[in-house]
Amino acid sequence: SFLIALGFLVAFFFAIKTGQYDDTHTPSIRILFDDEQSESSE
Repeated sequence: SFLIALGFLVAFFFAIKTGQYDDTHTPSIRILFDDEQSESSE
C-alpha cells in the first residue's frame, strides 16, 4: 500500500508541475453557460 500511495503522490506532484491546477475557477462555471451555436448555410 505504501507503493500505491507513493505512486499517487508522484502523480499529484507531476500534475502540479505540468500546470493541471493553474485554472481552477473556469471549469466549475463552464457548465452554467451555453455554447455559442455556429450558423451554417445549409
